[in-house]
Amino acid sequence: MIKIALERMEILLQRADEEFALHPERSHRYVEMARKIATKYNLKMPSSWRGRFCRNCNKFLKPGSNCQVRLKDSMVNIKCMECGEIMRKPYIQEKKAKRRSKIESRTFQEGTDA
Repeated sequence: MIKIALERMEILLQRADEEFALHPERSHRYVEMARKIATKYNLKMPSSWRGRFCRNCNKFLKPGSNCQVRLKDSMVNIKCMECGEIMRKPYIQEKKAKRRSKIESRTFQEGTDA
């Protein structure tokens, strides 16, 4: 049952993405249905789709049309234009990885010069 529920959620969320341009209300309904399936079977939403809907109003979010995406203070701020909810996600790990690779490349270059 759980496997079928996960497949159904994935299908609904893909359809929501495809239908948003022509029928935004339909895509919002698909997100609501996927959330209901997740709560019924006590499942987490697929990680690739977690940031694509508003947790407050359950609307499908498409950057540029009904949500704003801003980078501020090591955070990704996603503002839903339907209800005004702001979702914040940190991106510190990406910054740390970038710094680490920068330091490693410098030490590697210094090691080859000597």
